[in-house]
Amino acid sequence: MSKDGKKITVLDPIGQPSGIFGSRLNPDSVPWAIHDPVNQPRDTAEKLEHLNMAPRLDNLEGKIVFLVNTGFAGGKEFIEELDAWFKENRPNIKTEVRHKQTSMFTDEPQLWAEIKQKGDAAILGVGG
Repeated sequence: MSKDGKKITVLDPIGQPSGIFGSRLNPDSVPWAIHDPVNQPRDTAEKLEHLNMAPRLDNLEGKIVFLVNTGFAGGKEFIEELDAWFKENRPNIKTEVRHKQTSMFTDEPQLWAEIKQKGDAAILGVGG
């Protein structure tokens, strides 16, 4: 995405470059731009380069996997279906279902701390 011939890099809720998102460009910006949704990320990809994904586990046998409904439409049903699948097909993998209490775009430090303390892995479901 560009404005006045300059490339603009902004981030979506998981920190991936995605186009115009997160902060108001300026009062003269085009009407279709998203204007300052509450609690959206406002960092550039360059500022977040040092962040890495968690290392991949060799397997999930005997592990605790948190299944998190992030609040998108259909997410609750997806997580419930995934939980049922694990119970039926992979009973040696313990699942813990959690539902975000806030917006899908907001941070939930207590939930992340619980997952980090008690879990081995997490699947964040977005539905659709």
